[in-house]
Amino acid sequence: MQPGTYTGSTNVELSAEGRRQIAALSPFLQSIKFDNCFCSPLIRCVQTLSLLEVDSDPIFDESLKEIDFGSWEGLSFEQVHKDFPDQLADWGREGGEFSFPGGEMIRVFNSRVTGWLDNLLTKEFNRVLIVAHGGVIRIAICHLLGIDTARAFAFNPMEGRVAMVHVVDGFGQLEMLNCID
Repeated sequence: MQPGTYTGSTNVELSAEGRRQIAALSPFLQSIKFDNCFCSPLIRCVQTLSLLEVDSDPIFDESLKEIDFGSWEGLSFEQVHKDFPDQLADWGREGGEFSFPGGEMIRVFNSRVTGWLDNLLTKEFNRVLIVAHGGVIRIAICHLLGIDTARAFAFNPMEGRVAMVHVVDGFGQLEMLNCID
């Protein structure tokens, strides 16, 4: 897949640039002791985790997969704008009730991610590494900070960067976003 395309559930490998970014990030994350590590089973996340070489046995979880963009998978933003103008308008109008053509409903995706997080928060962990996708990270940040997930695009997690949320007694604080060390 090319940058600037809808890449959700399509199982693509990391690009050469992605591998370079993760190799540069690895020393920073290796310096942190994680109680547990969770990872999307899509190959780009599995490769990311492998390149990070953190000292933790990963748990691969389907709930951490990116949203399924359906017919939009692999299309550029311009192609979707040209070929699916009515659906783009519907997305703006329907918000969480929007379903990508042949793909996932936003509300279902959000529930999948927030439900997984709520379950994680019942566990006794100090530091957890989650290797996931931009959409998952957006929803996670909103949920952990108590922000309506409709505001998810207020956050722009970049590939090969770290986001860190500290949660104490149910209150989240964003400590890092798009950090590399």
